Amino acid sequence: MRRRPLSVVLSLASLVIGSLFADGVTSSAAEAAPSVSAAGVVSRAERVAKLTGPGSTSATDARWQLKATDLGIMWDNGKGEILTAFGDSYGNGWTGPGAAVGDPATLDWRCNLVARSGDHNLADGMNIDSMATDRPGHAKQVLPCKRVDGDELTTIPTAGISVGGRQYMHYMSVRRWGGPGEWFTNYSGIAFSDDNGENWVKDADARWQNNASWSNKFQMAAMLKQGGYVYLYGTPNGRFGPVHLARVPEGELLEPGAYRYWTGGSWVTDQNAATPVAGAPVGELSVQYSRYLGRFVMMYLDDPGGSIVMRTSATPWGPWSEKQVVASGADYPQLYGSFIHPWSADSNSPYLYFTMSQWQPYNVFLMRVRLTGGGIMGGTPADFDGDGRDDIATFTQDDRAEAYVAKSTGTAFGGQSLLWNDHFAPGGETPLTGDFTGDGKDDAVTFTHGTEADVYVAPSDGDSFGTGRQWHDHFAPGREVPAVGDFNGDDKDDIITFTREDTADVYVALSDGTSFGAGRKWHDDFAPWAQFPAVGDVNGDGRDDLIAFTQDATNDVYVALNEGDGFGAPRKAHDHFAPEGERPRVGDVNGDGKDDIVTFTGGEAKDVYVALSDGAVFGGGRKWADFFAPDGEFPYVGDYDGDGKDDVVTFTQNDLADVYVNVSNGTDGFVNGSKWHDFFGLAGETSL
Repeated sequence: MRRRPLSVVLSLASLVIGSLFADGVTSSAAEAAPSVSAAGVVSRAERVAKLTGPGSTSATDARWQLKATDLGIMWDNGKGEILTAFGDSYGNGWTGPGAAVGDPATLDWRCNLVARSGDHNLADGMNIDSMATDRPGHAKQVLPCKRVDGDELTTIPTAGISVGGRQYMHYMSVRRWGGPGEWFTNYSGIAFSDDNGENWVKDADARWQNNASWSNKFQMAAMLKQGGYVYLYGTPNGRFGPVHLARVPEGELLEPGAYRYWTGGSWVTDQNAATPVAGAPVGELSVQYSRYLGRFVMMYLDDPGGSIVMRTSATPWGPWSEKQVVASGADYPQLYGSFIHPWSADSNSPYLYFTMSQWQPYNVFLMRVRLTGGGIMGGTPADFDGDGRDDIATFTQDDRAEAYVAKSTGTAFGGQSLLWNDHFAPGGETPLTGDFTGDGKDDAVTFTHGTEADVYVAPSDGDSFGTGRQWHDHFAPGREVPAVGDFNGDDKDDIITFTREDTADVYVALSDGTSFGAGRKWHDDFAPWAQFPAVGDVNGDGRDDLIAFTQDATNDVYVALNEGDGFGAPRKAHDHFAPEGERPRVGDVNGDGKDDIVTFTGGEAKDVYVALSDGAVFGGGRKWADFFAPDGEFPYVGDYDGDGKDDVVTFTQNDLADVYVNVSNGTDGFVNGSKWHDFFGLAGETSL
């Protein structure tokens, strides 16, 4: 079988803890701490655009008489749009700063509003296409509120979700305001809409009544769909309580008796028995699954700290990492409310977009933060012209959905980035590469995910990728993690998907050169939740095997060998490699026909470690490079000089967009590092 770099599937972006390998060789980074490390960011969040009010991208003051508002809670409506719920909102009589300031006769106070957007290109802001209205040009209040202080002053949305075509909104009934960061609620509840958010019904039964001590645990919420459940993250009223967790089957969202509350070890019917999953103080929060990180992300206001913070977890219930500051009040005074854009979280881009409010000017802004790490892409076969040297490709993953290639000359990547396809792998899809036709030239493949879960292939003719054609009509749906490898040893690459979660099934669909066959289960328990799955020919028999980096307290590496029509039982092949935050990869770096494991530490050390395969296990980890691929860059492995030994490449994906390569000497190092391209793979693109 022609040797090539093989797919490492999923990378986690975190503060680097450092490598401690089996033979005691360590990186210069500190050893893993007992607590869970926090997801890392390259820099603090930046403001993208103003979402509401005068000067906003959609001119909401002129188009819908929305001059001032806050929150901006977003969810996918399941119909190609993002719905966004706002809190107390005011018209053209508002003068500010803050809420409810202006002439009462023209203030036009509405307790809540709902907007819709189909904008996939967030780099220049999020356009609002329409709002729920009560007359032309006027956004309407969608949930009733009494507006009586000491009774029900306002009704404010706190979360939203779509299930089965119906929209659900979690809200709180605010009795009165207290001191800074403090308010008191009557109850929280769930409302629903069957006309895409235009009209809503408060369900009289789906409520969490507050108590006399104002301490009910579920007065504010974030909502998350995962594995057939809706997870409800709750906090007490105000910004100073901890987070508790409940879950309910998707079809029973409005049935209070169907909810089960997390005690730290079991799900019970008594909400009073729920124990915190994240400690106080927690303000308005949102939770999404990040495809880029391969982890769940929680963002919220840390009011005493005056900042928006982020935490990550392998599972919906934790343990959650330590806090890391995303946006500071020193940069954005009076900030609050951080709500993650669902399409952003479900993309391959390192940019995570979210809405954030500021009390002055009492409006909502679209923000973004760049996460560290190599993301979901771990590299795939990339010899597009069949000359034995791996090339590089980048997919814009925006409205253009273009694919560019720069070929390797053996010492550099061709000076011009050539357009190889003008519409392939739009945002939200996962592009990979591999030789699916068996002609010796690697092609492009994209997984659409979602409910359709189609797979398209664009074959390479050596100078371009042809028109994408459907090769499979249901593979790697939802949040499954796809990869590429040759699993039957016929020199045609196949596709594989890891279901993860508790099921941890692995399905393979073999290529016949013109399409992928039916997906068939090849393993029933491999790489659950946030373990880092990969494929590679560990024993050199011409068929790719499974590899899992646990990236937990043990940092073990497991292998399940290919048996021709399935993968065998997992066995430990290394007992400490690639801790969480490092970026593991797979490739044959010494040219012996057996794939080895590689990890990029990032962090302060920026080292690269290798553990060679002897066909059964991986040997002791050794440093092969001492400064390569800093945090925020995208490192992969591939045979870029065509000598049969895999090298390392990194895409800076910053303003310079440089590409660097260190070639393998085959014995103990990646050497002769140099720039191979000076402008390729822009920030936010998926580069391979």
